[in-house]
Parts: sequence; structure tokens; C-alpha cells
Amino acid sequence: MTELYVTNSLNLHKTVKFNLTLRYFVVKGYRGEHMWTLEVGTTHEAADGSIIPSARVHKIDTDNLDEAIEQAIAKLCVYIDWTPHVLDKEAPIVDSYSPINGSTVKINSNVYVTLREILPAAGIDLSNMKIYLNNSMQDIDITDEIEVTGDPYIYQIYWKPSLRVYDTYD
Repeated sequence: MTELYVTNSLNLHKTVKFNLTLRYFVVKGYRGEHMWTLEVGTTHEAADGSIIPSARVHKIDTDNLDEAIEQAIAKLCVYIDWTPHVLDKEAPIVDSYSPINGSTVKINSNVYVTLREILPAAGIDLSNMKIYLNNSMQDIDITDEIEVTGDPYIYQIYWKPSLRVYDTYD
């Protein structure tokens, strides 16, 4: 059995302990199928004072173990009263970006930006995000051309121009 402690990013003063048990079974049958089962539970009370039921995940393999643990704990965390929440007052920050040279960027450069949320935080909401490119004459909306990876607390934004103009004529 393993103990795992979880803290909500909006309440860093409350931590809940979860117990993880991974069991290996040989199922009786024609070939004796081998199966891993994960059980996740907590003794913490639900928000209404009841017992939080344990979560069981069957037929786990080593490739999806981390994902199975994360999903099982997330399923149990909805029962917990995480209040009082800390107010998320800070906007996310630009942690890094490339290229660094503002006015001397080569035409074949791609753009990378990392946005980071500093805890305690609710996470970065990308639903209303707009990305504009300023070419020193106008702002161009490139929101539909970017690729975004990451999670709500750190996102990597990548833009590879679909058209690169190397020459201009008057």
C-alpha cells in the first residue's frame, strides 16, 4: 500500500491522504489470465459527512498506470470540500519565449511562448485567448494558427507561419 497526498491548488492549507493498493491476480480459467487491479481510497469525509467510496480500476498495465491513478483520485476529489479557496488574483506570466531578438528576427523563425500560472491558482483559461502578431505596421490575428500543449498551469504555445514572404515589391 502506498500513501499519496493531494492538495488543491486553490487551498494550499488542506491536504488529503489517499491510499493506493495495486494487486496482481491470476484469473482462474483456461489460460489463467493475469490482471492488475488498482484500488484508491481515503478516510477523509465527503463534503456531506458521508464516507467517500473507494475507486477500483481493473486490467491496468504499466503503460497507463499513472493515468489510471490520476483519474481515480480525480474521481474521489469531487467528494471533498476544498474550501476556503484562495482568491486567484494573479494573471499568468510569460515564463519564456523564442525568438528573443524583437526587431531582428529571421524570416524562417518559429515562435514559442510558455505561459505559467503561479500557485495558488485556478489555472489558465484559454477559452478567450487571442494571439496577435505585430509586424510593426499592423496587428495580425494568428490565434487559429497556433498549437497549444500542456496543462492548465503551464502551456507551451507554438506558431509556425504557414506562409513566409521573403521578398516584397513596391
